[in-house]
Amino acid sequence: MNHYYEAKRFRKDQFDVVVDWTYEQAALGDCFDETVSDLDSMIDRCNRGIDTHYIARLRVFYAGHLVGSESLGSCYAVNCDPADDIESGIGGYLEDMLAEAVDQARQEVRRLQDRLRLEFPE
Repeated sequence: MNHYYEAKRFRKDQFDVVVDWTYEQAALGDCFDETVSDLDSMIDRCNRGIDTHYIARLRVFYAGHLVGSESLGSCYAVNCDPADDIESGIGGYLEDMLAEAVDQARQEVRRLQDRLRLEFPE
């Protein structure tokens, strides 16, 4: 089991959102193809702790209950901590992750509302 490091916490509409990260377990060379010309340098920089190869996770909660989530593997933080990369938006991916997870959360809350109405009629 991976340990996650919290990078960001905020409200989005009626939801609480937590963004965190963990170290990517897949080898850097397995995640990029031959079009990445500086792969050897990237591996060296990660090994020296300059850059970080990581997985980003975004979780959406309603009243303390997890109702949506998204993750993005093989993120690469250049010259910064993954929390800084996340704060900068992960190259535009964080906004997409948030939209997907919030949509998932809205659907899950509606599903739960319908089920509760059936199981606990007035």
